[in-house]
Amino acid sequence: MNTKHFSIEEVQHSNYATEHGIDNTLPSKYYGNAMNLAMFVLEPIRQHWGIPFSPTSWYRCERVNGGVGGEPDSQHLIGQAADISVPKVSLMALAEYIRDTLDFDQLILELEGWVHVSYNKDDNRMEVLHKTDTGYAKGLV
Repeated sequence: MNTKHFSIEEVQHSNYATEHGIDNTLPSKYYGNAMNLAMFVLEPIRQHWGIPFSPTSWYRCERVNGGVGGEPDSQHLIGQAADISVPKVSLMALAEYIRDTLDFDQLILELEGWVHVSYNKDDNRMEVLHKTDTGYAKGLV
């Protein structure tokens, strides 16, 4: 699973997994999910700004997802979601570009400094949320 700018190593990379000795290998049954996210979301972002970036979190096995406090039904568990930021691009500009230009399942502007984006080839909801101090709210602000 490689696209022009994204590799299987990026899909599987996890600082948490490395620090805790956890095997975070993407199961082959989820390659299509990761490929679709790369092709239909990440590659267009890379092409739009022309700035290299690598997701800070993409696929997460159950142990990694639990260890980082991920939702039990997170799309990270099946390779459909990634947390991203693009150098020199504000998170709001990134989120607005995704919202206004791309087909996606879920877009969340996170307080921690990234945008969570997912892609589901079977049923993209186009759900836009932002994280608040108490949970999540609709829209980017």
